[in-house]
Amino acid sequence: RNNDAFLVEVNEKKVAVKIKRPSQGKAAIIEIDGKPFQANVERIRKGVLQVKIGGKSFEVQYQPKITTAPAVTLETRTTIARRPIILPTEKDAVTAPIAGRIVLVKTKAGQKIERGECICVLEAMKMQNEVAAVKAGIVKEIRVSEGTIVNKGDVLAVIA
Repeated sequence: RNNDAFLVEVNEKKVAVKIKRPSQGKAAIIEIDGKPFQANVERIRKGVLQVKIGGKSFEVQYQPKITTAPAVTLETRTTIARRPIILPTEKDAVTAPIAGRIVLVKTKAGQKIERGECICVLEAMKMQNEVAAVKAGIVKEIRVSEGTIVNKGDVLAVIA
């Protein structure tokens, strides 16, 4: 559609149609592929016209004109930074320092461990990081296995 000119598909053929309306009434001259026809044109509902030519009536569907939306203005807002929420962790828990994937578990439950000894290896952004024991003791439980995806702060192991 371009103002009063349409490209209409009839029986899978595209036909150029122009509508010329006088100032009043339903009467119109419709030009189909350059040939003029007397017609009555009436809008039935949004997107549908009823066209009467030579005693025949046709319902014509069309897409309404696309209007441009009004410009949108954005307001800048100042946000107040909030203190981070610190989740309580279990006593003697070894937590993930960053999000990543466990690639190697170096200890098992019941094993004696020294402070700073490697519990597991955590891969994040193609870097392998050793996660160390926070204290000396016996590994009470291991909560991850190789291939586990963890988030920052997840409990990896508990040392008693």
